Amino acid sequence: MEINYWAIFLSLAINLMKRYSSKLCSLILLKVYTKETQEITEYRNQLKILREEKNCINPMDNFAKYALVDRKINKLIDKLKENKSSTQSERMKITMYINVVFTIFTILLSLILIWLNYSKPVIDFSSLLDRSDLNEKSIFFPLNKMLSFPNKTGNNSIGVTAWLLIVNRFIDIIINKINSTTLLKN
Repeated sequence: MEINYWAIFLSLAINLMKRYSSKLCSLILLKVYTKETQEITEYRNQLKILREEKNCINPMDNFAKYALVDRKINKLIDKLKENKSSTQSERMKITMYINVVFTIFTILLSLILIWLNYSKPVIDFSSLLDRSDLNEKSIFFPLNKMLSFPNKTGNNSIGVTAWLLIVNRFIDIIINKINSTTLLKN
């Protein structure tokens, strides 16, 4: 039985990268966007000082000063919300760009894998059969041509495109099993 280990490894890497690209993207964003800007830090410090000042003022005795501090607090909160929404939209843009890059990279890797293994099977089961009956017997009889595509030489082999589909389904099954067992534990 001949096995193309590089094709197996690359197909696993492609499918795992496709499956976890959003999690990789969020990890990258955590590394990039963990620091607050100096402007936001100043706003938060001013807000803290103004809230402490507001707590010290009696609203019944000094209503004008209390209202003035309250308006300043509301303005700072509005500025913080505006800044937060702008950074959130910027973060969404970067997330989208990173996801597009991962998708393009996955597609390119898939195309390279198919191109390099176009004429070679990923797994060839011909050595498991008796040599005299090799052309007549097929392990995958009704599906032999479909499974060996794009490789035209082997009846008892799995081509790269079918292998990518098999690995994709295999990873789906494993992830679903893992998720269902973690849900049962919780």
